[in-house]
Amino acid sequence: MEAEAEKLAKRKRIRDPLRTQQHIIDTAVEEFTERGFDGARIDAIAEQSQTNKSLIYKYFNSKEELYIASLADTYEKLRASQHEIDLDHPNPNESMRKLVESTFDVFANNPKIVRMLTHENVQNARFLKQAVSIKMLYTPLIDKLAHVIRKGQEQGIFRPNIELKNLYISISALGYFYFSNIHTLSIVLDEDLQSAKLVTQQREQAVEMVLSFLRK
Repeated sequence: MEAEAEKLAKRKRIRDPLRTQQHIIDTAVEEFTERGFDGARIDAIAEQSQTNKSLIYKYFNSKEELYIASLADTYEKLRASQHEIDLDHPNPNESMRKLVESTFDVFANNPKIVRMLTHENVQNARFLKQAVSIKMLYTPLIDKLAHVIRKGQEQGIFRPNIELKNLYISISALGYFYFSNIHTLSIVLDEDLQSAKLVTQQREQAVEMVLSFLRK
């Protein structure tokens, strides 16, 4: 029964090009996060996705193109959760709390995102430079952030002279650094930083740090 179900799923993917492409990308993300760009193999992606190399190359002209598509997919997942946040709360503090919590949770709940970004940084953003669409994902978020900050300043809650890009970097760093270094930090600090208690504690501290910085 299980083998028949797999065959049926495979036939459905073949009839649906978009679904097939996404399935290949999902499998490629697994391979790239595990081995990085240089170590990843198209043969392994074909085997794990139950497709073949010719089909992969039908949709993606090269390993680099598949990697860029996987990178774009990673960023889209990262941004999707932030775009869905309602930042129109009457109290700007609450809007910022939601944004910080959501950003932290994305890194907490998606270790593949953390690893994919780490691999790309090792490559000095070599492939990200070629993905113009990824850069465009940030514009709506920065616009939302600007709106919240402006509202807080108008209400006399937030201080003036806040550089939005620096603020966004700090919000991201408070989550990304914790989870990208969670294993080494757990050793040197002799704490299980993956425990629910310490993750929750770090999440709340991230919120308080950002709100303290913004407070007038």
